[in-house]
Amino acid sequence: MKINTITVTAGRTFNHPHEQYSNLRPEVTMTATLDEGEDANKAAQQLQQQAEQLVEDHKQGLLHSIEELYQLTERQAEMRGLQTELKRAQDRLDCIRKEHPTLQLEG
Repeated sequence: MKINTITVTAGRTFNHPHEQYSNLRPEVTMTATLDEGEDANKAAQQLQQQAEQLVEDHKQGLLHSIEELYQLTERQAEMRGLQTELKRAQDRLDCIRKEHPTLQLEG
């Protein structure tokens, strides 16, 4: 038997780090044409290794991007909460100043 081409597939299924019941599955399929006299088994192993590395790199990139987006979303929510608290505190200060115009804040 003469092998002319090799096709390999690599994939990973992993849980989304911040969502329940959500999985991600990066996958790659690679095909190579063998050169005359090239060892098919060795070529298949090398191609599979390349495919696995591509998928693993993509997975790590996805996780990094998801984490950055999550942190940004968390900070935005925190900022909205702080702005609401600040407005409520400022409104209360204004109300107290109207009720007691001679009252001064120390410090």
